[in-house]
Amino acid sequence: MALKDIIGHEKAVKILKGFISRERIPHALLFAGDDGIGKRLTALNFAKTLNCDGKDGGGLFAGAEAEGADSEQTDCCDACPTCHKIEKNSHPDFFDLSPEGDGGQITVSVIRQLEESMAYKAFEGKWKVAVIDHADRLNQSAANAFLQTLEEPFENSIFILISSRPELILDTIRSRCQRISFSPLPAEIMSSFLMGEIDDIDRNQSLLLSLLSGGRLGYALNEDLLLQRDRSFEVLEQMLMADESGLWQDKAEMEEWFDWAQLWLRDIAVEKATGRRDFLINRDREKDITRIAERTVLPDVLKLARELYNIRSRLQFNLNKQLTFNYSSLLIRKRLGRSDVREQ
Repeated sequence: MALKDIIGHEKAVKILKGFISRERIPHALLFAGDDGIGKRLTALNFAKTLNCDGKDGGGLFAGAEAEGADSEQTDCCDACPTCHKIEKNSHPDFFDLSPEGDGGQITVSVIRQLEESMAYKAFEGKWKVAVIDHADRLNQSAANAFLQTLEEPFENSIFILISSRPELILDTIRSRCQRISFSPLPAEIMSSFLMGEIDDIDRNQSLLLSLLSGGRLGYALNEDLLLQRDRSFEVLEQMLMADESGLWQDKAEMEEWFDWAQLWLRDIAVEKATGRRDFLINRDREKDITRIAERTVLPDVLKLARELYNIRSRLQFNLNKQLTFNYSSLLIRKRLGRSDVREQ
């Protein structure tokens, strides 16, 4: 895969190619956008393009050998040993970091080790490239150590920070990075792409996956997406029945459910406000949505959406699973319960 194969992020890719064609590579980039949207894939292919030895990539600035060369010609070949090594994360000048351990954080020891590796000249390639996924999970000590590195950047090195929550990254780090924003893919574009990638899928199914994923291609290609959605609705119904059998297993499962809950509440609100099936995302679950919508009122649906959103935003503080489940269940029964229950 190469930069030209990135779907739906033409603006971001054009900016990156422009850096190379103008021979002005920032020492730090921040790729911001939803999870599963293609940020890491773009970072990987940018690293390949910077170091490519093939005829299409031709090494750094190959697409800009002639003055005024078209940046669209700048790309990796995806065939040379360098491209293959970076793809497999086995290149000595490419570093791929992500949170680890039970706390799901990037620690200061990991950053110190990275700094030591980046301080040396490139071993095989022309640039040392470090991709830091979920950069918002740098703990305080790691963030402070990394800030020092950004203030005194190494020669021919580039850091690519990736985050779906860039507001959680230190302001002093963000201000030293050039931000490139990634937006969700339009449903029609993603639907057409999915029909070409997935066997035995029709237009309605591909459109459903596009809408459910929120324009995030990585999510749409997840084989368990529909199972996750249906499971989230089961938990919602269990909460309505004060049944605790749907208790989440871990923080990741909690975050996933709250994200799905917003999607269900969106459809319930749409059904309540318009009654139009064609406006629903979960059109195949229209009967279930209508059943819940019939026993509530629109203001309560909107209040519940705001309340669950506030809880979701606080999950980073490691809320107790049982208490969070019980409190969320109480809110759901209060807002989505029958009118006589809401008035109590």
